[in-house]
Order: sequence, then C-alpha cells, then structure tokens
Amino acid sequence: MSGLLRQELRGLARSRALWLLPPLVALAGLSGLSFNDGAYMFYVYDDPQTFEEQLDAYHFDVRAIHTSGLGWAQLAALAAGAFLVLRDPRLPGGPARPSLPALASSPARLPPPPSPVRYLVAKAGVAALFGVLLAVADLAAVLPLAPRVVAGHWVRREMVSKDIFLPVQILADESVWPVVLRAAAGVPLFAIVGIGLAALLNRWWAVTVAVVVPICGSLYLTADPFFGALTAPSRPALAATMIPSLGAAAIVFLLGYSATRWRLARAPAVRPIGTEA
Repeated sequence: MSGLLRQELRGLARSRALWLLPPLVALAGLSGLSFNDGAYMFYVYDDPQTFEEQLDAYHFDVRAIHTSGLGWAQLAALAAGAFLVLRDPRLPGGPARPSLPALASSPARLPPPPSPVRYLVAKAGVAALFGVLLAVADLAAVLPLAPRVVAGHWVRREMVSKDIFLPVQILADESVWPVVLRAAAGVPLFAIVGIGLAALLNRWWAVTVAVVVPICGSLYLTADPFFGALTAPSRPALAATMIPSLGAAAIVFLLGYSATRWRLARAPAVRPIGTEA
C-alpha cells in the first residue's frame, strides 16, 4: 500500500492541471469576501430591522466571511478526486492501454486485473491530502483579511450610530473557529466523494451532471454550502452537520468500489497475440 501511495503522489505531482486549483480556490475565497459581508440578507432575510435581527445578521456574516471560498474548495477537491480515477488506465473507463503487438512474442499471459480496493484507497488518501492543501490555500488567503472585512460590517456601522459597540469577532472567537474547522474538514471529504463518484459513474459527463444538478437545485450551494453550520446554535448541532458529508463520502466510495469491481469482473481476459484461447 505504501508503494501505491507513493505512486499516486508522484502522479499527482505530475498533474499540472490540478496545481492550478489551489490559486484558483484562493482567488475564489478572496472574491467572495465582499459577497459574504452581506450573506445574511441574501440567504436569510433581506431587511433586518430589529436589534436581534441585525445581531443575527452580524454573527451569520462573520462566519460566512471566515469560510469564504471553502465551498469552491469542496467542488475543486471533488473534481480532483474524479480526475485521479478517470485518468488511470488500470481502472475501467480510464485512458486506453497501449496496444499489444509488442507482446506477441511473449508466451506469458498478462496478469489478471488487480483488485480495485488498494488503488481506490490509495487514491482516496492522496485526494484527501490534496483537499487539505486546497483548504489551506483558501484559508491562507482569506483569514488575514477577514478581520478588516468584519470591522467594516454594515451592522457595526449601524450600531455605532446608536452608540452601541460590537466587538470585532476574529478566528479565535469561540463562535467562529469551530465553524471554520467544520467547513475546512468538508474539503478532503469531498475529494473522497469525487473518487467514489468517478469510480461509480465512470464518465466525466455523468460526474458533472451528478454534481451540477443538485447545485442548481439549491441556489445557496453556489456560494456557500455551510448554511447549516452557519446557523448551528450549539457545538453538538455544529458537529451534527458533518454527518451528511461523512455519510456521503463513505457510501459513494463503497458504491464506486463495488461498481469498479463489477466492471473488472465482466471485462474479458486479455491475452497477447499469438497465444491460444
């Protein structure tokens, strides 16, 4: 297994297209800061008037600002996981293997198709590491600027006009860092979902449809998929928002493994040219 992990890491390092994703995710996080400054009015209520509503808006937006871009990091991690599977010639649906004329002089049969479990587990591990890198790239760009955006939040300006001072909530705040941690933890999980979806559906177009259709059906996912985390009233409720992501990663990975194993079992045995059937 360690040899497969090293092999997958080398393959990841050689995949130049994937290394465009960390800076793109960081750019998405920075671009989303101004939007998340008013996320409450977009997602929840567009005209908060009372003190309680404006305070809720402030706390909601603070969390959204600190998790800016992590939704796009999840989608990027999912795409990276799918890429690691669909580019692999050892798995069904990957690029075609080289032709066999060069093996015609060899009397030995080709080895039987390997069990996919080791390949998929190794790919899941590498994809999860890449997901961690995407989360780190986003947070490294967003977190240094988040306090300044929070300090200029519209609710704080409204409260100052009423002689009410709201402290600037930062990452170390007890209501902020658990949400950021939960959101960041979802990124490597989505990389594993990408592994499972690609192994299950076996085609880029099918993976794309499986991802895009739910996003179009839930508009808030296009900007920030952590609505439940942003509104969780307690630590247990926040932890509970991880259950769907954990369940999706486990179920989709197992379905992908089963589908890959089934396709390998149905694949005809390949023999070198010139050998007897």
